[in-house]
Amino acid sequence: MANTKSTESQHHQFQTEAKQLLHLMIHSLYTHKEVFLRELVSNASDALDKLRFESLTNPSLIDDKTELAIKIKVDKTAKTITISDNGIGMSRKDVMDNIGTIARSGSKAFLEKMTGDQKADSNLIGQFGVGFYSVFMVASSVKLYTKLAGSDEPAVVWESSGESEYTLSETEKETHGTDIVIYLKDEEGQYAEEHQIRSLIKKYSDFIAFAIYLPDEKGKEQIINQTKPLWLRSASAITTEQYEEFYQQVIGGIGSPLSTLHNRAEGILEYSSLLFIPSKSPFDLFSMDRKHGVKLYVKRVFIMDDCKEILPEYLRFVRGVVDSEDLPLNVSRETLQHNAVMGKISKTLVGKILGKLQELAEKEPQTYKSFWQEFGPVFKEGLHSDFENREKLLELVRFQSSMGQSKDDLVSLKQYVERMRPDQKDIYYITGDSREIVEKSPHLEVFKSKSIEVLYLVDPIDEWIINDIYNFQEKKLKSVTQGDLDLGELGKEEEESRKKSDTKYKKLSERIKNILADSVKEVRTTTRLKDSPACLVADANAMGAHMEKMMKAMGQDVPAQKRILEINTQHPILQNMNERYQKDPKDPELEQWSSLLFEGALIAEGQMVPDPMAYSKRVNDLLVKVSSI
Repeated sequence: MANTKSTESQHHQFQTEAKQLLHLMIHSLYTHKEVFLRELVSNASDALDKLRFESLTNPSLIDDKTELAIKIKVDKTAKTITISDNGIGMSRKDVMDNIGTIARSGSKAFLEKMTGDQKADSNLIGQFGVGFYSVFMVASSVKLYTKLAGSDEPAVVWESSGESEYTLSETEKETHGTDIVIYLKDEEGQYAEEHQIRSLIKKYSDFIAFAIYLPDEKGKEQIINQTKPLWLRSASAITTEQYEEFYQQVIGGIGSPLSTLHNRAEGILEYSSLLFIPSKSPFDLFSMDRKHGVKLYVKRVFIMDDCKEILPEYLRFVRGVVDSEDLPLNVSRETLQHNAVMGKISKTLVGKILGKLQELAEKEPQTYKSFWQEFGPVFKEGLHSDFENREKLLELVRFQSSMGQSKDDLVSLKQYVERMRPDQKDIYYITGDSREIVEKSPHLEVFKSKSIEVLYLVDPIDEWIINDIYNFQEKKLKSVTQGDLDLGELGKEEEESRKKSDTKYKKLSERIKNILADSVKEVRTTTRLKDSPACLVADANAMGAHMEKMMKAMGQDVPAQKRILEINTQHPILQNMNERYQKDPKDPELEQWSSLLFEGALIAEGQMVPDPMAYSKRVNDLLVKVSSI
């Protein structure tokens, strides 16, 4: 600590722009006041690293026996916090440039002096100046004592209440480095609590590269931080238990992670990452105010908890830490959105995560199955948003299918193509609310009879991403509920039968169309039904029934769409209706039967009939007639 003896103080006014920036810093820039400690500890760490760097060319700056460290002391009674470092320190000019003029950064100027490999070697030098002023969120006044290492200049003391001016004078200080004495505001006295300092260091600065000391209740100094973070250690030296402990205690994960990705990038871009794929999905995975699970550090300094810029939305379930050597310490969420460094980190990490998932899918299919059951619906969002990785995503997505015995039996698009029928041209799918509903759909009848696999797209996201898939390995994806079904050679027999029926049932089809004119667009014979009398299909480019249902459930104003009623001419009901039509084209019972055909088709696909009372009456009238016979 500096000797308090000092020369006459000189008063200096902050520049106009500095006053404005200072006001912004104190009142607007930070959401949580507690980050002032993070900023000051970060600055102290920078000062220590500068000294360490300078000592490479000037060994006399550091005694071999001297430990470079940060020391914190609190005085609960006086409501003060003192943060000391034995780093590079500052000259009088440095103080005026870096503290007196907020908009300028001493560390930035320090970096600008260096060229070539020196920049890479000084990887922990950050910006000193702007973050310092966050202290005035909690301080009524601050005194800073500092002495430049290797200089004969006297030490200086800087003092300010963070308003319009500061004072600067010479003082005595035995050692190089900086001491900052914070006089807390009356309402901020909790920061003078020893346990509070420990908690904040653990939260924000646990992985600073230098030891942080704090006296215990007996006055004995203790190191309160880890000096080397787990993500900077060699993966070969870390046990599974250590990863799990970190995952649970630091990341907040539950149980054991499904997979761990530990990576260190060096060269043009320098960063470390330790990411975890959880074994269980968080409760807020689909919440509107959900958080991302990756913490951002810059040069081992905690910046933010849920950094959404590191990974895309469809990978929001990934947990972990990314520590960049190239981002500035005062980086904000707004600047991250357009930061080239963050963009490159994100691109690399996405590639590594997708590569790890591909590895699990190939080598540990049961583990990948567990992953998909937890995060599949979220992961599919990537098909709509990440076109750059589309091919990788198509390899990784999984679906239920008509060949699976239960919802736990999943198939990839690649597996589907490999087991397609020899003459099959397309990949077929059906969308719906659940497996239980879609597997009973009449639209599947011809596919079941010919052992043609149909994908069950029963996740809500499926309706939104199916158009983004469009095709896979030159095989188009086609809905079994839309368009005129064309099975090619596989449907040749049914198509020939349909052509023969068209003429025979043409008049009946027209009669049914007239009866249901307000409900259907067209009535035609079909090749897709085997057991059911009728089904409803949409035009090839029209909105499907399930999509329409979802849009309405979300409160969207969806224009009414008429669909096509396809009739099965091999079914006894249609054969009987055609006989009655031949005898009397105006038979009134044809109206009731046509309405029941339409309503039955709606019910078969899980839809509500438009008029339940009218439907009930038609059924009852039919039952009365049949029972009387």
